[in-house]
Order: sequence, then C-alpha cells, then structure tokens
Amino acid sequence: MAMSKTEFLPEELIVDILYRLPVKSIGRCRCVSKHWRNFLSHPQFIKLHFNLHSHTQEEKFIIITRQHELHTITFNHHIPQNGEISGISRKVNFQQLSHNWISVAGSCNGLVLVVDRENLKFLINPTTLKHHQIPSFDLVLPLQGSCYMYGLGYNVVSDDYKVVALSYNCYNQFRTATCVDIYSVRKGLWEKLENSPYDHSHTDSVSGVLVNGALHWLTHRIPEYSSAIVGFDLSVDKFSEVPGPTDLQDYCFMCKLAALKGYLCISTNLSPSMDKIIFWIMKEYGVKESWTKFEIKDLNLNVCLGKLLCSIGDDDDVLLDVNEELVVYNMTENWCKDLLLDVNHISYEGRTFVDSLVSPYFGRETEG
Repeated sequence: MAMSKTEFLPEELIVDILYRLPVKSIGRCRCVSKHWRNFLSHPQFIKLHFNLHSHTQEEKFIIITRQHELHTITFNHHIPQNGEISGISRKVNFQQLSHNWISVAGSCNGLVLVVDRENLKFLINPTTLKHHQIPSFDLVLPLQGSCYMYGLGYNVVSDDYKVVALSYNCYNQFRTATCVDIYSVRKGLWEKLENSPYDHSHTDSVSGVLVNGALHWLTHRIPEYSSAIVGFDLSVDKFSEVPGPTDLQDYCFMCKLAALKGYLCISTNLSPSMDKIIFWIMKEYGVKESWTKFEIKDLNLNVCLGKLLCSIGDDDDVLLDVNEELVVYNMTENWCKDLLLDVNHISYEGRTFVDSLVSPYFGRETEG
C-alpha cells in the first residue's frame, strides 16, 4: 500500500540519517533529487559530515606507479597468510587529465596534492574524483635549476586549505635563501612571504609532514648548520622549532619525518650495527620528554635501506619501505609481513588519506 504524506519520515530525522552515511552512500543519495544534491553538497553539511566521521575513517594509501598513474590502496587486515598482507588497489582516473604524475606532495582531510612532470599542481579528492588545478605562481628563483618542496594543510582559524611551496637554487654550492609561497584555496591566490630563516637545501626535497596544524621539515639552523625539526604553523604562517629526541644524534640529514596516527615521528637507520630501523613518536606535541623510542630489527630485511612511511588501520601496524618493497610491521606483536600489491609503485611517493566529501575547489564556485 502506498505511503501517505503523513507517513513520511520527518525531515530532521532524514537529515540525521544522512549525516551518518558513509561517503560513497552520500554520492548515491545526491542523485535522488536536485534538492538532495544541493543539500548534500553544501559546505556546512560537508564539514559536519567530515567532523562526525573523521575519527572512525580508516586511512587508505595513495601511490604513484612506475607508469606514473595514481592508485589508491585499501589494506586487507585479515590475519596474514604465507608471510604476506594484501592490498586492494584502485586506479584514480581523471578523464580530463593525463597520467603523468611524479609526486604526491600532501594530504589533508581527504584532499591530496599531486604534481605532474610539467610541475603543474592539482588538488584532488580521490574518493569523489573532483580536481582543481592550482595556478602557477611567480618565483624569485628561475624555474630552471630550482628545487621545490610542498605541503598541504588546513587553517582552522580562517577555515581555509593552504598549499605551501618552498623553493631554492639546487646548484648553489653556498647557502641559498629558501623562498616561501602560500596558496589559499578559498581565495584562489598565491602570497609570497619572508624567506625561511632555516636552510632547507641540504636535506631531501620531501613534502611537509602535517601534524597539529603545522607542516614539518628537517632543516639546518643558520649559521651553525646544526640539524633542526621545524614546523610551519598554518594559523600564523610562521616557522618554529620542535624539540627532537634527546638520544638522537645530530644526523637529521639521514632521518625521515612521518605522521603516525596524528603523532609526529622521526626515523633513522643509522644504528651502530646498521641492522635496525629506530624511530621515535612524539606522544605530546612540542614536549621533548614525550618522545617514545621503538626499534625494528629483522635479519630477513635489509633495514639499512629502510624508512618509515605511515601508520595503517586501527592496529599498531606501520608501513615501511625497505629497499623499494613495502613491508607492514606490527609494533605490539613485533612481526614484519610483506605487503602484496598488484601494481609497481615508486618507492618514495605515497601518502595516507581518508574518504571525505571535501571539495578541492573549497569555497570557490568553479569546478575542475
């Protein structure tokens, strides 16, 4: 029997149900009607939906393959069999864009910053397949011979996503200034800031690690050239130092930064015996005494060529890149298992992300 108008669910109950649906279900619900599409695409709904699900979303991994394609990886958390853990890959296919990616340069709230061979930068949502090309910006340094480091983060104060670009001359044998440029996704504009007070040119040109509202890099102080961990606070657009572990020697140029479950982490394979990866997790941001030390030692792994990438899942699993092979290490049970993928990845390119409805043209009218 047909349902009368009086038997329909109250609108506030329907809204409450919609807020609880996963991202892909919201995508299907947008096809119900124009009214639903407008409501489910409204920035306020997207923000509240993300806040509701942000602590329960499982992280996925996004990589660049040797064919320069983007693939997302969903981890299979079943009990490992035959010494392997499988990952399910899905190609991220943008019909309007060529597959010529060279870098995954940042990730925040479901948005991912990617760079192609022409140094064109795109903000993408791998779940909704929306993308926005970030305009080029004027450089103090000439394009040829310059190196770049990028980062992506969210400024809660201004409710804005920001792309940070650090650039310097690669071939200058002497200390060179590091230029700082910031792109506001909401405004659609680049802004040039004062040069960094640190020397970024003698460390790997890696992307910034987002923790606690700041993007982090390994640098050198000026003029003494001692190593330092610095965070670029996106709310005030300033650099400040983060204290490192007490028992970490001044070898930061051989270390790697990462984010593990929202905590800042630093790792190194410089141990006296060169047979293990040592990493520290900062359990309380900015507190030197909160660094907690872990060691990964496995005689079957060439750990001297290993680095820590990220955490995966709700367990104590972390992802390692060991001699260009992906390995899952469990910090509680102290086991290592190979991660079996059906695609060949570029070892140094990968980031975690979560499913979200956040738009890459956040606060702007134009898509694409």
